[in-house]
Amino acid sequence: VVVHDVKVPSNNVEEIMVSFTTVSGDHIPAVRGKPTALPTHHFPSVKTVQLVIAFIRTTDHNSPKHVTISIVACGPGKTTSITEGKFLVICMPVACK
Repeated sequence: VVVHDVKVPSNNVEEIMVSFTTVSGDHIPAVRGKPTALPTHHFPSVKTVQLVIAFIRTTDHNSPKHVTISIVACGPGKTTSITEGKFLVICMPVACK
């Protein structure tokens, strides 16, 4: 997948580092910053097979608390449909840039 954004909102996480490994096995330099405002212009524009999130610093010097991880990425997908009662739900892949 091509990763477009990573957000890690939390009660006490101050800084994170995100590392990427590409399909060809290359390790992209890590992106470091605030957990809800990483500099995404440093994210690789090639397909990624591994993403590692490291918690660098917390505001209270304790373990990260109440962490949510949000990753926006695009990759190959399928169109599927599910019929539930009177409704037809169609799931389609998101258009990528």
